[in-house]
Amino acid sequence: MHPILKKIITSNYFFVATITLFIIALGLTAVARGGRDLKVGLFGVEQVIHKKSPYDNPLDHNRVIFRYAPAFTLLQYPYLLKSKMTAPFEFSGITTSIIAWYLTVILSLFVSGWLLTKIMPAVSPKTSFMNLKISFLLCLPAIGYELSNGQNKLFSLCLMFIAIYLFEKKRFFFSSIFFNLAITVYIPLVFFAIYFILKSKGRYIFSLINGCLLIFIILPSLIFGFEFNLYLLKDWFIRCLKPFFFADTYATYIDLRTSSHSLPSAIGRMFVSGFTGAFNYRISPILIHILIMTITAIILLVSCLVAWINSKENCRGLLYAIFLILALILPAYCIYYTWAWLFVAYFAVFSYLDSRETFEKAEKILAFFTGLLVIASWLFSLPPFNHLSFLFWATFLFWLNLVLVIFNNNRVSLRITR
Repeated sequence: MHPILKKIITSNYFFVATITLFIIALGLTAVARGGRDLKVGLFGVEQVIHKKSPYDNPLDHNRVIFRYAPAFTLLQYPYLLKSKMTAPFEFSGITTSIIAWYLTVILSLFVSGWLLTKIMPAVSPKTSFMNLKISFLLCLPAIGYELSNGQNKLFSLCLMFIAIYLFEKKRFFFSSIFFNLAITVYIPLVFFAIYFILKSKGRYIFSLINGCLLIFIILPSLIFGFEFNLYLLKDWFIRCLKPFFFADTYATYIDLRTSSHSLPSAIGRMFVSGFTGAFNYRISPILIHILIMTITAIILLVSCLVAWINSKENCRGLLYAIFLILALILPAYCIYYTWAWLFVAYFAVFSYLDSRETFEKAEKILAFFTGLLVIASWLFSLPPFNHLSFLFWATFLFWLNLVLVIFNNNRVSLRITR
């Protein structure tokens, strides 16, 4: 790295100035855009208050907009403030809500960063902070897209890392509460349950069940009423979860929007063209579905295997990155702003490379695929890269490299032990 460029990046003044300007500019943009995605959450709150299903879209009955668990409305309710719904997804007096939510997400981002330095400590606090700064800077486009839209994925990430922090402290019940709160916001984070169960040798299951009952059944029932909460849970499953996870054929859940870079979307763009109601298939939809399910099963099994065999402390952060990537690439669709989570993956890689147990060859390969992912995330807005699903393939190769690094580290460790 050029000395001048290195000095700029490592400068605390530069970092503070950049982040300050970034936060102010994105805050103004979020207000100007009128809380685009926040309106969806507030719509759900209004519907539940009036004993209506938030999964009914008055503007298009065939397309569900509010896809969160019923309990998510409890998290969004405090942000209703002065907002009043004047029409579906339209609110008056929403500016205060936008500012309050924006500040909450900013706080969530910084709390997540602080937790990372505790969960994945580097060789020194100074190095840890440096890694965190660079990770944030590398993710600015995706983070900016997330913040300007009033999205909630950084909020769910914060809840997830509180759950991980408590898990590492063996506070399983409280960890489960925050984990279940995280999946009310973004259900694909449920893949982390595999990690928790494997690393706790099954002891997490009891806490996981209790936390699920508390967040999904008990608390909402106390506020909504048991029958209405049960109705909402059934509607959520039928309208959101079933099409999202349990489609019978590929044709029922295809999503070819170029902003989506999950596995089904990437494979879909290879074999399907057109739009909903007028798709043109190069091969049978059933075959596409089987292909996607087979690849998904392999990715899940391999991820479970590396979590099971890993005993290296310096690889723990890489495991977190692996399971976050599962929540990005395995759902039926995943929009670009969720890749704001990549700052966690970058931080995990930097922390691993700073450890004394890395190998020169692994360092070079890991650095290459990390750089490829950075390039893919910054070139997202260019149409050719979207149509080629460049971001998905870069993320998949990055995941594969993390898997190989963990396998190699543990194989070498076993050889030395013997």
